[in-house]
Amino acid sequence: MKDLYAWLLYLFPRTYREEYGEELQAVFNSSMDDALATGIFEALSVLLRELKGLPYAALNAHLRERRKRNMSRKFASRFDFEPGSGKETFAALTPFLFSMVMVLFGYLGRYWIAPIWAPIAFVILFWAAVLGLFLLGSAKGLPRWFLPYLGVLLAIASLFLFNFLVDLRLDVWWYRSSGLESVFNFGNFLWIGLLLLVFLLLAASRVVPRFHPFYQRLRDDWTLLSFLLYGTGPFILLLIFDEYADEEPVVALSLLVLALGGWFYLRNDAPMKRFASLQIGLALSMFVAAAGKAALILWSRSQVLDFTVKGELVFTLKTWLWLAAIMSLPFLLNLLPQRHSVARH
Repeated sequence: MKDLYAWLLYLFPRTYREEYGEELQAVFNSSMDDALATGIFEALSVLLRELKGLPYAALNAHLRERRKRNMSRKFASRFDFEPGSGKETFAALTPFLFSMVMVLFGYLGRYWIAPIWAPIAFVILFWAAVLGLFLLGSAKGLPRWFLPYLGVLLAIASLFLFNFLVDLRLDVWWYRSSGLESVFNFGNFLWIGLLLLVFLLLAASRVVPRFHPFYQRLRDDWTLLSFLLYGTGPFILLLIFDEYADEEPVVALSLLVLALGGWFYLRNDAPMKRFASLQIGLALSMFVAAAGKAALILWSRSQVLDFTVKGELVFTLKTWLWLAAIMSLPFLLNLLPQRHSVARH
């Protein structure tokens, strides 16, 4: 009788069995043991009572599971934005706009003391939203609006990889042995990690079956990978303004320019026009950053003014050239042969 009940539990959905199956079996076994102590007829009565209510309970469990799936699909379908629509544009540009707003809030926070619970609540909500969007974007197959978010994650991961390589002193080894000191200096060693992660992303999307459609979309529209790399812009801007004071207005303006470049990208249909929108947005954003750096240094009245301005402008120029070059690499995907299935007659 106990084995029969265990088999009948397979009438319930799998998730229901995983959550309640052991508990139901334990309750039935206990009831059956008590009934057998009284007599076989009492045991049969318990079994018939369970058999009478079990089909109805299994049907209700399946209906609840179906309602939960429908609700999940309904929630996820809200993020199926039409390409070029206002919702897709807002979702895709949120990393740039959100970064801009938070930089300005940080600047205004110098003149306004927030309650102690406000930053804690913000950190919790922020990381919950980041994790939720990452899981949602992954579940949706990495749609176009999600690519800038993935770009931010790539930039953060490349920074961790950069710090790991620096701890191993590989930057010093490269500097002494490569003969390319002017190209791969200490600061630009960061880009090696970003290049490596881009190739790993392409390899993974081609190998993992779940992300094959994403890889095919990259082959059909090579500018998507450029847009993904464009998403590293906010994080790169924060890095190049590290150790600056009163830089928030300049950073916010640079982020706004990046957002405008992304807006023109999403509103264009021709691949070369989309690519040009990203490159122009990046160039103008870096120009604003370089001009802002120079203004901040002049305002600080540094004793080594000429040397500092020149060094910072050259560093910003190299940062722009490296990121622009990496954003151009996806164009090479267009040169690779496409796989076409040949129908045999």
